[in-house]
Amino acid sequence: MMNFRKARRWVVLAAAAFAVNLSAHAQSTVVKVVVPFPAGGVTDLIARLLADGMAKQLSQTFIIENRPGAGGRIGIDLVAKAPPDGSTILFTNSSYSILPVVEPKISFDPTKALTPVSMVSTYGLQMLVRNDLPVNSLPEFIDFAKKNPGKLSYGSAGMGSGTHFGGEYLKSLTGTVLVHIPYKSTNGALNDVAGGQLDFVLDGAAKTLVDAGKVKLIAVTGSKRDARFPNTPTAAETGLKEYVMESWAGFLAPPGTPQPAIDRLNRAAAATLQDPAVQKRFAELGMAPEGGPASRLGGMIKDELALYRKMAKDADLKFE
Repeated sequence: MMNFRKARRWVVLAAAAFAVNLSAHAQSTVVKVVVPFPAGGVTDLIARLLADGMAKQLSQTFIIENRPGAGGRIGIDLVAKAPPDGSTILFTNSSYSILPVVEPKISFDPTKALTPVSMVSTYGLQMLVRNDLPVNSLPEFIDFAKKNPGKLSYGSAGMGSGTHFGGEYLKSLTGTVLVHIPYKSTNGALNDVAGGQLDFVLDGAAKTLVDAGKVKLIAVTGSKRDARFPNTPTAAETGLKEYVMESWAGFLAPPGTPQPAIDRLNRAAAATLQDPAVQKRFAELGMAPEGGPASRLGGMIKDELALYRKMAKDADLKFE
């Protein structure tokens, strides 16, 4: 008959073995990365790039699930309701911070709805005009717009999009009158600028058209120059000091996800961002690799929410 000490030792060993098996099982499960946008966009491309690298880092399978719609809320809601075990995470961008500003009637607090995991990248936008517009710099564009109030148009990715905020904030800072034309995406607006049907657009993926000489690049919105266009100044460098717009892309997890799971994913993302091939692709897309602790993304979301609320107030934007 087993004595008490042996019985207790057996229980402890069995429990330890169970914990090891459970941990191994948890690390072998599939990680679902929800992207709240259609496949093929820049955010989706970055998500796939990071997922491939993190899969290698963690020896797990990462799959991308695109869940577009409702300004990103479909994907956000899916992740918010997922088990808080690190098996389902969200990869999104600044639209997450903007959501409560453009939909004030919904009960959504981006600083609490999900748990930050990693800020993967930041990026600015290009300020682009049609070729036959008689301006070659941002100050010239502002001057021309002031002399022709209501005669210039700008396109955005839709009402409440980051590019809509960018256009309206530019108007409020400069006292210009630009006619807003919402599109389903900035691709449509960019093509119309290239075709001469639209005067101005903010976009993050215009390099091909810029290089082909089909649109004019007059400035960038980031805090520093875009490495792809080293000779193009930032808006702040041209004298418009307050006009700095940078977006982020990153991972968030369901609320209540244990810190060890957050740390594990964070380390995998950080290691992936050190890969020279990943850094090269980021540079091609105009993305600046970030990384750092999860709290960095949390701080960015908080600051960005305040900024977009300020933009909406200054530009008197109504989204009721």
